[in-house]
Amino acid sequence: MRKLLFAALLLGACDTSDPGIPASQPEYRWDFDSCTSGERGSITINEVNFAGSVTDDGTLDADDIFIELWNRHPRPINVSGWRLNVYGKTEGYVPDEGYLIPQNDRTIPVNGHFVIAKKADGAFGDIADVIIEDLELGKSHFYVELRDCDQKLMESAGHREVPVFSGGYDFVTSRSMERAQIIFQNRGTMAMNWHAYSVDLGSNTIREGWRERTLASPGMANSPDYSGSSASGDFE
Repeated sequence: MRKLLFAALLLGACDTSDPGIPASQPEYRWDFDSCTSGERGSITINEVNFAGSVTDDGTLDADDIFIELWNRHPRPINVSGWRLNVYGKTEGYVPDEGYLIPQNDRTIPVNGHFVIAKKADGAFGDIADVIIEDLELGKSHFYVELRDCDQKLMESAGHREVPVFSGGYDFVTSRSMERAQIIFQNRGTMAMNWHAYSVDLGSNTIREGWRERTLASPGMANSPDYSGSSASGDFE
């Protein structure tokens, strides 16, 4: 009798006819038509170009900047209505600014990239998914938060007090700051998890006329990491 009762309890526990989720389990937000479709850790601030763009003839446009997101989740993520909160410094203190990713269909496919640029007519206008004309990033310091439409923190990058981790303008070229692809402790607020774009030419997603001196990979996988931060950890 006890065995029969135990078996009945097991069958009841395995019943999938009820679409509701038991209160004891986490409610994963997988409705990718919704702006709450992401989970923390499922999306990464993968590349930041704070140094501007440089034309092939050497003209710097310090305002031509972008932030790239990367969907590492096994499902698409809708970032409509999400917000970038940016804190930073240029020559002096820059007030905290929040930037809204516009509504409409802003879905990042699995393993896809999403580029938020400041200028439609700059080096990154062809690849940009969203243009936010008032986007600003500090040139010496910046800290970026990505929050969903419920204001849940999804990801952060940079640091409020520590100078920029990598990349920059060397009076000849500009280089973006790219995320190192490691498994463990890959927090965007740690300098060891970033490296400068490492190839001699910019990617083919950058407009012609900028590729020789604007060194970045918007909308593409990051360049090789020679910084020593590529270890994936020890499973033993």
